[in-house]
Amino acid sequence: MDALKNQPEFELRNVRGTLVGFRCPAYAGNVNVPGYHLHFITEDRKAGGHVLELQTDTVTARMEGVHEFHMVLPHNKSFYHSDLTKGKKAELEKVEKAGGTGSR
Repeated sequence: MDALKNQPEFELRNVRGTLVGFRCPAYAGNVNVPGYHLHFITEDRKAGGHVLELQTDTVTARMEGVHEFHMVLPHNKSFYHSDLTKGKKAELEKVEKAGGTGSR
């Protein structure tokens, strides 16, 4: 999580673009961050990133249910010897809610 400590934040105003995201259920919390995870990219493709907060006037929404995914894991000694059982909840909440990258 050290790599996440100094992520830049950007505030975008009066822009059009695309918001894409997914929801990871709580029971999958050891695989990914539980809850909604959103990214935004401007229409001109010049700005965007992880969304921490947003306000909007006009929205066209589409949803799709996805019931499976394919995960590729690192193939090295460092990964195989990592202890992934330790909870990172506090660190993840800090990054997701206050210190992530991208647009607001």
